[in-house]
Amino acid sequence: MNEDSKLHISKGVDNAPSLNPRLTPRRTHQPSLEELTAGVQAGDHAVLAQAITLVESTVAEDVHMAHELLQSVGGQNTNSYRIGVSGVPGVGKSTFLEAMGMHLLTTQENARIAVLAVDPSSSRSKGSILGDKTRMAELGRHKHAFIRPTAAGQTLGGVARATKQAMLLCEAAGFTHIFVETVGVGQSETAVAELVDAFLFLSMPGTGDELQGMKRGIMEMADIIAINKAEGELRTLAERSAAEIRNALNWLGTRQMDWHPPVLLISALQKSGLQELLETLERFRRHSKAQGWWDEKRRQQNLHWFEQSARELLWNELVRNPNWSEAYTAIRYQVVEGTMSPFQASEALLRLARS
Repeated sequence: MNEDSKLHISKGVDNAPSLNPRLTPRRTHQPSLEELTAGVQAGDHAVLAQAITLVESTVAEDVHMAHELLQSVGGQNTNSYRIGVSGVPGVGKSTFLEAMGMHLLTTQENARIAVLAVDPSSSRSKGSILGDKTRMAELGRHKHAFIRPTAAGQTLGGVARATKQAMLLCEAAGFTHIFVETVGVGQSETAVAELVDAFLFLSMPGTGDELQGMKRGIMEMADIIAINKAEGELRTLAERSAAEIRNALNWLGTRQMDWHPPVLLISALQKSGLQELLETLERFRRHSKAQGWWDEKRRQQNLHWFEQSARELLWNELVRNPNWSEAYTAIRYQVVEGTMSPFQASEALLRLARS
C-alpha cells in the first residue's frame, strides 16, 4: 500500500458533489487495505467502523481505496437478509429496531445484527444528531450487534450516499440481518427499496387515512406493513387502522411475485407481535427465492447503483477540472440571476465537457 492510499476521517458526510471539498484530518494510524480487509472479514467491529468511515469519505484517494476494499472483501452474500425500515414520524423506528434485534439474537442461535441508521441532516449546517445508537443502548452493547448512525446529508431517498457500500461491508463481516433505517417517509424515501430484499413499512394507530392519502409509491414498495404501538387503549384503534390499510392495498391489486403485503399489529414497547413479524419476514424470503425474484432483484439493484456511482464519479471528475469548475460557477450565477434558463445552462455545461 503506497502513501497515496491514506484513510481520512470525515467529521460530517456531505453527500452532494462539492466544488470545494473540505480536506479532512488524517488518522494517527492509517490502516492498510490488507488490514481493513482482514478485519472486516474477521467481523471486527472497530475495523468495520473504520472501513465504513472510509467509504463515506469524499476525498478522491479515499474513494479509490474504498472501491479496492469492496472488491477485496468479496462479492455480495446472498445468505444475508437486507431489510429496509421506514415509517411515519413518531412511529418508533429505533425502539422497534432494538426490540426486533434483541428478539432475533435471543431466538436465533447464529444471528448477527447490523443496523445502518440514517439520521436527518440540517439543510443549513449539514450537521446530524446521530442519536440512534444512544436510543438502542441494549442492542448496541450486544457482542453480535453493530449499529452505525450515518448522516443523510443532501442525499434524497432517505439513505446516505455510502449506505450501499456500508451494507456490503456488513455482509462481508458476517451479519445475517442488516436493517437500513431511513430518515422518515416521503416521496423520496422509496429509494431504500433499491437497497434491500424486503421493505418493512411501520405505521401506528390512527394513520390509516393518512397512509391511504400518500403517494402510491410507498404503498407499492412496501412488502410488509406493521402497525406499531398496538397496545392498551390503542389496540382497537390499531385494528381499525389495519383494516383501512388492507382495504387500500386491495385497490392496488396483486403485487409482483404474487405477493400481497400482510398488515400486522406489533408493540415494540411490550415486545408483542415480533415473532409473528419475524415469521412473516422469513415467509417473504422463502417466497421471493422460490419465485426467482430474490436474485433478480439484487441484480437490478446492482445495475441501479452502478449507474448512480458512474454519474457521481463523472461529476466529480468534471469538478476537478479547474477550467470547467470556473465555467460552472459562472453559468450557475447566470441561472440564479435568471439570465439563462436551467436547460440552456445544462447544454452549455455539456458542450464544455465535450470540448
